[in-house]
Amino acid sequence: MAEGRDAYNLSGDNNDDKLKDLCGRTYKEQAIWFLNSYWETWGEENAEKLWAYVHKCNDLDIEQHEQGCALDELNAHRLLEAFDETLTVRAMRETLRSSGAIKEKRVKNVPLTHYLLCRFEVNWEELVNANQGDNKEELEEAERRLDEVQKALEESKQRDAEAAQALQESISSENAAKEREAAAVAAAEEAKQKEEAAEAKQKEEAATAAAAEAK
Repeated sequence: MAEGRDAYNLSGDNNDDKLKDLCGRTYKEQAIWFLNSYWETWGEENAEKLWAYVHKCNDLDIEQHEQGCALDELNAHRLLEAFDETLTVRAMRETLRSSGAIKEKRVKNVPLTHYLLCRFEVNWEELVNANQGDNKEELEEAERRLDEVQKALEESKQRDAEAAQALQESISSENAAKEREAAAVAAAEEAKQKEEAAEAKQKEEAATAAAAEAK
């Protein structure tokens, strides 16, 4: 949590200001607010999914990474695609405008909160005023499990990459051996042809000499 920022309360005199405060927090902080708000209903069973969203946002935000709070439109589309979402950024904004969560005519970036509001069909005014229970241990456990899954996935990808490289090297080695074999066969054939040509020439010269003597 950023210095001076209250983990259990959002700053602002009204709901709009509170939402602005939440959207300005890091991806992780936004996810924690959601999970604490709805832990007893749907939060606990979706904890690993929300951590997956956080990790993906951190990866996509090439400038701020873990310290970021919102993605540009292109990367927001990439986030949706990464989780096979049929929801589009445009549809998401229209939904948020209709609910009053977005009042600006032009919104350049997409905070994680906007996506989660639509993904889980949450009332934004209820969200910004939700009581923040202390689920620290459960949240840390969910994050730890996700880290293990991602680590196993990365290790699997690494093994696949190594196997693919080994296969490519084996194919290259086999192709090189075949090329050497083909070159050797071609050289042997060329030598045989030269030998046969030399023998034929020698026989021809011998026949010509014999004919000359007979005359």
